[in-house]
Amino acid sequence: MIEFSTKLRIFIMSLACLFLIGWIDPATDKNEEGRQHYNEGEYGEAISKFTDAQLHLPESDSLNFNIANTHYKVGKLPEAEKSYKGILDSKDVTLKAKANYNMGNTMYKQGKFNEALDFYKKAIKLTDKESGVNGDEIKGVREDAKYNYEFVQKKMEEMKKEQQEREEKEEQEKQDQEKPDDQKQGEGQEEKQEEKKPDQQEQQQQEKEQEKQDKGTQENEESPSQPYEKKEMTKEEAERILDALRQSERSARDMQEKKEKSTPFMIEKNW
Repeated sequence: MIEFSTKLRIFIMSLACLFLIGWIDPATDKNEEGRQHYNEGEYGEAISKFTDAQLHLPESDSLNFNIANTHYKVGKLPEAEKSYKGILDSKDVTLKAKANYNMGNTMYKQGKFNEALDFYKKAIKLTDKESGVNGDEIKGVREDAKYNYEFVQKKMEEMKKEQQEREEKEEQEKQDQEKPDDQKQGEGQEEKQEEKKPDQQEQQQQEKEQEKQDKGTQENEESPSQPYEKKEMTKEEAERILDALRQSERSARDMQEKKEKSTPFMIEKNW
């Protein structure tokens, strides 16, 4: 009988301890339920469970991190920023690095690019090999932080270039508006003159050609060519011409006879 009472007492005490532990640490259960809702995309239920758990553990960095992530997912960026700030001084280096990285994303979403670069830089420094923090998770945070840092830098350079071009355009438009009307008219006339310039050159060329033609006509009128005058041939001139022809025929006949008498021969050349 005494042995049975002892066993019953032990059983009751053990059961009471289990109930006591469950009552003492309800935050763990609430946090786990919140994580399940978060993974399923039920962010409203998740934030409710995380908030209930935070009532029991208000100083928990993990709960603050989960709440901040949920706010970020639903677009409540100021609330997410406030929750992330509570983890930036966490003793857990991995959680601290992730909080800085997520804080950088939050700043970028709000258009605070310089602040975003600062938080990415801190995340990179916290996840550096010299910090003694290893593991695939922390390596992934470092690579993402470096990528986002370079991305935001490039984005800022593009925005700066666009802003500069916009300002130059506005300044040029302002200068054009401030020009006097007579100057604008003068510039307009210059443009018209430039457009008419080829026509003027063609007209000048035609005038030069016409001037040359007129000059040539005038010269021809002033100095006309002399007409050919036919002259009568005298008897003595005719006899001299006939004698010259007879002598030429005689010489040609003698050369032909001499050529026929001679027999030419050819020499074949050898190499």
